[in-house]
Parts: sequence; C-alpha cells; structure tokens
Amino acid sequence: MRVWALLFFLALGAWAQENLASPPPDLSPEVFAIARELRCPVCQGESAAESNSGVAVEMRRIIAEMLQEGKTEEEIKAFFVDRYGEWILYEPPRRGVTLWVWVLPVLGLVLLGLGLLAYFRPKKPLPPELLEEAERRLKEPPA
Repeated sequence: MRVWALLFFLALGAWAQENLASPPPDLSPEVFAIARELRCPVCQGESAAESNSGVAVEMRRIIAEMLQEGKTEEEIKAFFVDRYGEWILYEPPRRGVTLWVWVLPVLGLVLLGLGLLAYFRPKKPLPPELLEEAERRLKEPPA
C-alpha cells in the first residue's frame, strides 16, 4: 500500500512540475527555451524564463519580437551578450578564460581518481628477509 501511495505522489509531483514549467499561452515555447539559457540580470540564480521581474518579462518580449523578425537563436543570444556581457549566458563559452570553468572540474575528477587508485592499490609484500629480521629483533631481549 505504501508503495502505491509513493508512486501516486511521485506521479502527482511530476504532473504538477510539467504544468508549472509550461510557458504561458501568450508566448511560444521557443521564447522560453531561449530565455532559459539567459540569466535574469536582476534575480540571482534564476533564468529569464523563471523570473517574474520586469527585466525578465521585457527580455522575453524582446526575444519574441526578434523571433517574429526571423532572427536565429544565436543572433538573439549575441544581442543580449552585447548588451549585458557574457555573464548573461547560463552556459559560458568554451574559450579563453572560461575554458577553465569546463576543464578544471574534469581535471579535478581525474586527479581524485588517480589519488584514490594509488591509495587503494594493493601494497607489495615485504621481503621475507626483512620479516625474519623484525621477528628476530622482537624476540631478542632489550639491551
């Protein structure tokens, strides 16, 4: 019974998320797809699609107008980058200084994996001569 209740609430949550995430009928889904890739200049941590600030609403209106004019997604993003700078993009370009944003996490994971591999690899056993010498010294009375 608990499993069915859990599945019901998970399905209900997924259904609610779909309904909340759908764009309003006055703007096309393509507008929101582009706006999700742009930051809201006013809000922290929200895209222009998620935010309800006046600036984000205006950004969505501009995107809709530019799409009606026949501009491509790249041209629209270039417009906002020219206006606000590259920080407006949620996904920084993979060039120049921002290349490190993409390279460092991968490099860190590789180094972590190598460190764990070195730590957990099987150790070589001690030579029998050293073991015998250690046992002999333990059996000798202290001087």
